[in-house]
Amino acid sequence: MAKKGSINLKITIDSRAMRFFQTEAPMKLIEARKRAVEAAGMVWADEAKGITRAEDHIDTGLYINSIGYGTGTPNSPLYELQQGSDSTVLRIGADVSYAEPLEKRYSIFARALDVAESRMMSVAQTQVKNTFGL
Repeated sequence: MAKKGSINLKITIDSRAMRFFQTEAPMKLIEARKRAVEAAGMVWADEAKGITRAEDHIDTGLYINSIGYGTGTPNSPLYELQQGSDSTVLRIGADVSYAEPLEKRYSIFARALDVAESRMMSVAQTQVKNTFGL
């Protein structure tokens, strides 16, 4: 399993709007947060898969298919979503025995985060807007 790290995405909502969402639409707020986190995680995973393919780091699809969410067979993605009342945490990574040495040598996930961070924020914001019909 790849070494675990984290990224925090912070989406700011006007305080009056936040009060409205907390009192009038709390389930929508939770759903928006979940959809934003999932979308950002998919972008990050896609970028890691792309780097792996482009740089020809591994000969089989097993590593690529184990990143974040399944994209073929065989696959065993590391994808754990934990949702609380005030936070949503998504753990993604590559769930193969050689993922950690690959990450140590090539920093695939770290570089993917650098490249994808602005797209991650963009898709997260889009998911929030779509959830609230904005």
